[in-house]
Amino acid sequence: MKDIPGVYYLPVDAEYREGTLSLDTMKIIEKKYIKAEGKTFGYYSGFKLMNRAGFSNQVPNTSEIVTTKEATRLRTVTVCGLKVILRRAKIDINEKNAPVMQLLEIFKRYDRPLAEHQRENLILLTGGSVDVDTLTECAKCFPKRALENFKRSGMYDVLAQ
Repeated sequence: MKDIPGVYYLPVDAEYREGTLSLDTMKIIEKKYIKAEGKTFGYYSGFKLMNRAGFSNQVPNTSEIVTTKEATRLRTVTVCGLKVILRRAKIDINEKNAPVMQLLEIFKRYDRPLAEHQRENLILLTGGSVDVDTLTECAKCFPKRALENFKRSGMYDVLAQ
């Protein structure tokens, strides 16, 4: 039998009930399109990102992911019954620039004053700081308003180093 590349799951016995544990669809999606074996190659975008960062109360049924693992500009796939929109990354995504890309993705859509919890979430998202060179490089992939909204938010002075 040939080895087939991909994401596989071996069910384990559950201690609290008979049978096996079910698949965790989000773990499969993250391993396939966002991060695996310590290497980052994608990030959440769209309403999924806005919800996770506290910028929206909408809980999307469809996840949007920007990844370097996608060859086409835009494609919709279904993973274990969950719809995922995949977008091809404009630059190579890595551990250093993924948080910056997410930050700019947020400010591409958000132009209002920030609440305290949103400020805290942005600090957590970026690890407390953003490299200015990385920010400049990533900003080339976004509309001009994304960087302008970020600077106007007051977070530029807090995060940019």
